[in-house]
Amino acid sequence: MSQVVLKPRVRGFICLTAHPEGCAAHIREQIAHVKSRKPLQGGPKSVLVIGASTGYGLSSRIAAAFGSGAATLGIFFERPAEGDK
Repeated sequence: MSQVVLKPRVRGFICLTAHPEGCAAHIREQIAHVKSRKPLQGGPKSVLVIGASTGYGLSSRIAAAFGSGAATLGIFFERPAEGDK
């Protein structure tokens, strides 16, 4: 089986390539950080996050779900790559 080597490609402040296992590990670290803090008192019970796949949206969903125990629903739009994008 051939090995795939991902090399970082960055456009502006956006990383265009990422290793799936590294991304999963980073999310686990974020969740562990939120869980290590005191629970949010009076936090939301239900949260709808529009744009929840990355960045502020994903971090908002993690904070709401693991910081205050909220039920979350994340909405995002993903499209396949086209050409060199």
